[in-house]
Amino acid sequence: MAGTKMRLQRYGGEVTHRHEQEIIVDQNFLDTNNGLYITLTHPYVMGSNMLDVYYNGQRLSEGGGYEEIDPNTIRLDLGVYPPIHKQAGQPVPLFIGDEIYITAWKAEYLQSGGNIDTLRFLALEEEIIEARKFNPTDTPFNRLDDRLDYIQDRATLRAIVLVLPKVKLGTTDFDVPAPFSGKVSHVLAKLGTAGTEDTVVKVERCITANLENPTWTNILSTDITIEAGNRASKSSQQQPVVSVTDVSVNDSYRLYVDKVGAGAKGLVVEIVIYT
Repeated sequence: MAGTKMRLQRYGGEVTHRHEQEIIVDQNFLDTNNGLYITLTHPYVMGSNMLDVYYNGQRLSEGGGYEEIDPNTIRLDLGVYPPIHKQAGQPVPLFIGDEIYITAWKAEYLQSGGNIDTLRFLALEEEIIEARKFNPTDTPFNRLDDRLDYIQDRATLRAIVLVLPKVKLGTTDFDVPAPFSGKVSHVLAKLGTAGTEDTVVKVERCITANLENPTWTNILSTDITIEAGNRASKSSQQQPVVSVTDVSVNDSYRLYVDKVGAGAKGLVVEIVIYT
């Protein structure tokens, strides 16, 4: 490694191994800087691979994305305009709103004998750990992949909602077609006013091919139960179990109220579907 080699003795406290610099290009920056040249707030040792440079989130490589000029200066190389452009062959400049992020690693060895690549690895590890949660106070997921799966699930969940202002025994007077295909994840139910006894509800489906001569099938092997005094099915000891999960576009869904708790009003059932 070029430059002065040092052995860092750590006696306590946190040691910073890098300096970070963030630039958001505005008109003042364009007026006071020399084109694509960037003045660093912290010097570096040239030729030592001590800089990590990002332009609008894209990492630039030394010799391709940027050029080392002196220990305090680099020059960005953002390519040239293509032949079809009116400025063909001219270097692509910086524009207002561009973001430049630079990490300058210190020229030092760790007490354990590590190097800058080790520090990069440790920084990446810290970043991954932070990415496993959304807010600083959240309990992190065990793995980053788990959190990504959770985000994907949230992005692909949709719901069919059936509403009964007046809750009465038997089938509903209407059915709702599915506007999308997918798999039923779970069902939820809620009352506007709780009943003094249990309310039990089935969810029935008729596939598209049978709509003219409908055959209705309960998609639940364990029906929805809203217990006496409760307003939501999620509070019940017995949770609904979905046994028929396939959903095709225009399959129709309706409710069959098997039992109505006295005083129960305003039933809302959500059929939650992975699309």
